[in-house]
Amino acid sequence: MPDPSRKRKPPALEFPEAEEATERDRAEFAEAVAETPPELVVAVRDLPVTAPLPSSFTLLRDLQSGRRRVRDDCAISLRQKTRDEARRLLENFLRARQLRGDRFVRVIHGKGYRSEGGRPVLARRVPEWLAEWKPELVATWGEARREDGGGGALYVVLADTPG
Repeated sequence: MPDPSRKRKPPALEFPEAEEATERDRAEFAEAVAETPPELVVAVRDLPVTAPLPSSFTLLRDLQSGRRRVRDDCAISLRQKTRDEARRLLENFLRARQLRGDRFVRVIHGKGYRSEGGRPVLARRVPEWLAEWKPELVATWGEARREDGGGGALYVVLADTPG
């Protein structure tokens, strides 16, 4: 029977790889492992480790700052479409991307320079539609970077898939 007064050697666990891990993070991890009973370490050692997903606002900020980029297949152009066509296309596109598991897309609505009367139609309507579809389909949205369309495009962060 082991002597309870003797200190146990901490289990040999490696710090999980993380992009911005500091030495303090590693030290806290080592301390937590040293204080954890070996039975518990063995019980949780084989559990999958998943990093928490960034919040929708973090994703939007990263998109607007250029730290993240939207893939080309995750962008839709609504330019030169009628209001009804654009609404139908946009909703179907967002639902398809949400089901596929994409977290964000780019919606190009244009600036409306060629609209009748020179007043933009879709630039005003698209945010209204996105607000209607919140929180079921859309988490948040914001203006795209200049390189991605600026005032004529939006980044849309999709809501988590239901279920």
